[in-house]
Amino acid sequence: MINSTGLVKRQQNLGYLKYNGEMVEEGYMDARKSAQALLGFDEAVRFFACHQAPDLKKTDFEFPVRVKKGSWEVVVPDLIELAKVSGGLIATAYGTKAAQKMAENDFKDVGLKDVFRKSLHAIQWVIKIGKHLGDLTIKKFNDVKFIDNNALIGIRNSEGEYLYVPKEFLDFYVAANPKLLAKMSELVEEERVLSIGVYTHGELIEESLTRKHRRIFTQEVEEQEEELFPELKHNAKVILEGELTRGNEMTNTMGFGYKGHILTCLPLYGSIVHFKPSLFLKCRIEGSISRRDEKGRLTAKKPKIIFTDIIPLEKESDTPSLFD
Repeated sequence: MINSTGLVKRQQNLGYLKYNGEMVEEGYMDARKSAQALLGFDEAVRFFACHQAPDLKKTDFEFPVRVKKGSWEVVVPDLIELAKVSGGLIATAYGTKAAQKMAENDFKDVGLKDVFRKSLHAIQWVIKIGKHLGDLTIKKFNDVKFIDNNALIGIRNSEGEYLYVPKEFLDFYVAANPKLLAKMSELVEEERVLSIGVYTHGELIEESLTRKHRRIFTQEVEEQEEELFPELKHNAKVILEGELTRGNEMTNTMGFGYKGHILTCLPLYGSIVHFKPSLFLKCRIEGSISRRDEKGRLTAKKPKIIFTDIIPLEKESDTPSLFD
């Protein structure tokens, strides 16, 4: 249950979801968008909170909405309200002593404030990782690096760049559905930016999502204003080097990371199953380019690869993956 009433002062907040920009200049969004944002935020916070404290699945919590000039916000109060569902009893952190103790101390040996603060951090890390990888379906990593006594894990993107992530938050990312943040992300536009803020030790940490990266979180087809890789002409024979980032047996397609973009690849014959051992490895792909769009016209701005062979250029790491 989500409550869209009530105002909470900034210093009483653990964090927030915020939309700001010219499209929310007066601080308002229409009812449908507001409901979608609230539902999406509730689903994301609830997933990570219940991942830490499973007993919270039986509990509803309320997120007040704050509207002010220039932004629309959902806030997570310092003493978040809890509505206990089982037995039909209602208990809030502002009301009963039991709920007060629950909020200030432990919930099944897990600090409730820490649960919700960590849930907000988890959403931030999903955004960071998504922007880094360009594809939220990537859940297995090769060539990982470890620093800070193995507390931070470096994951490589298709450009060879590394992002170092705390292991706990990488585990959260791996467990999350790639579409977990879709409802919130669908509302992002050029003039409406999504931000997730968390207050930790008096310091505000904020992670933003702009229109540039929206497709990663909504799973929408990437829109190309200009032709991508114009040198790759229709029917041209190609041999390209990159990294296989994903495979989908339902659609019989694979994703090929090439110069910062993920190109869809289809086998000329047979199933992709034969090529699954090459997933997440640097590879050489051989085949031809297709510029056909969904209607069969030669107008697709993003090329596809109709491949005949995929040759791994490296061996799968002998180190057991943490994410199998």
